[in-house]
Amino acid sequence: MRFRSLFFALLLVAAVHPAATTATMASPPPEPVCVVCGHGFEETADDAGVNLTVESSTVRVQIDEDGVGHWTARVTVDDESAATFRENPSLLDSIVRRTFEERWGLVDDPHDLSSRIAGDTVVVTFTVPEMASHGVGDVLLVDYFNDPTERRHVYVGADRFVVTGPEGSHLLTNPPKAATNETAATWGDSEQYESTVHSQTYLTFGPDGGLTTTAAAYASIAVDSGPNLLSDLVRVAFIPTLMLILGILFVQHFNRRFDDGRDSQARFGTVVTALGVVWSLCLVALGMFSGGTSVMAWVLGLQLMAFGLVAAKRPEVLTFRRLVAAAVVPPVVAAVAVSVVTAPSVPWNIPSALALGTAVVLFLPFGYGARRGRETRPIAFAIVLAPVTFTIPALPIGGWGPVFMAILLVVWGGLTLATGTLVYRLGWTLAGEFPETEHVGGSENAASGA
Repeated sequence: MRFRSLFFALLLVAAVHPAATTATMASPPPEPVCVVCGHGFEETADDAGVNLTVESSTVRVQIDEDGVGHWTARVTVDDESAATFRENPSLLDSIVRRTFEERWGLVDDPHDLSSRIAGDTVVVTFTVPEMASHGVGDVLLVDYFNDPTERRHVYVGADRFVVTGPEGSHLLTNPPKAATNETAATWGDSEQYESTVHSQTYLTFGPDGGLTTTAAAYASIAVDSGPNLLSDLVRVAFIPTLMLILGILFVQHFNRRFDDGRDSQARFGTVVTALGVVWSLCLVALGMFSGGTSVMAWVLGLQLMAFGLVAAKRPEVLTFRRLVAAAVVPPVVAAVAVSVVTAPSVPWNIPSALALGTAVVLFLPFGYGARRGRETRPIAFAIVLAPVTFTIPALPIGGWGPVFMAILLVVWGGLTLATGTLVYRLGWTLAGEFPETEHVGGSENAASGA
């Protein structure tokens, strides 16, 4: 996963290298969809004394109503090997079986395995039970290719790989990295098709392609993936969320306990401005000048500098409502604009960056509102919800896994609380310096200080 931001950079030296090494060592080797369609078949045949060359290959899988996959591999071989197999069919059967036994592949236990030679084409057939199950309504859900851990790498290993449902059924959803039509999903080793099967691949088949059946298909995927997604969410977000809850309680207690009335909004405004400057310098050092994540990161730096400068120079213009609007509106507008104009490098980085950045600046209206006796529970809730909001678009967690993501968020949480304490204090100090004036219905209402 690529997420060019300071959050990753801060953890880079301490965690990225060992985490990446561990993940690489623990990952299983790549799996071909068809072990008899390429080099594995050739090597096994060579061990048996047959100098075999695979010239082309196709694999077709038809899923029946009971969820059983009926596989047919057609492998065109060289003339000499084809002649050998025609003369000795038992040798072909032996080589095919040994290939499945000795070679690493997606299918490790084929049922009813048989092979024959037709002209110069080896035809291998077998079945795989429980490739699919019945989902919501009349939908047949194929989860055989789905890997919730996203650690498995499946490549086609054939010129073409086609999956269809029961006779007369419609394919209802479009899996990633697959070419689809009304009835089939296709992969392949060519420019026309993708050569890998994505780890989040679900196939759904139904009796028709109507809206109701399609909705049932997506509901089936949600029901099947929900437990794994929830598990990832809890593993990633629980500790950072608890950390933020305890941190916010401490920040509130600390400010009430040590409020001696001598703090200056100019001093804390300068501190927050300096935080924005340091953040921006870090972005410059990281070369973050393009891309959606860079835009969101710069918005946070500019917000901190703007809040600090206004607090130091024109503190009387800051009110609770203006602080809330200034904390929320700029990053939301930037996120929408970036999402419309650019193509993010990963699909979840914009909403995730929005959640993390906004959580920091929300400490300013949070501190201001707390001292003025305003309702601040929604703001506190938004802050502590940031790890969950960050994680949801990234589900299911792949890459280095939930543990690494949780460590990342714990580091971010510590930095957020450290920065947020200063930002909160600025808001707290501002609330004690000037009586707040709000315009409501054309009249001015003065809110008394806490």
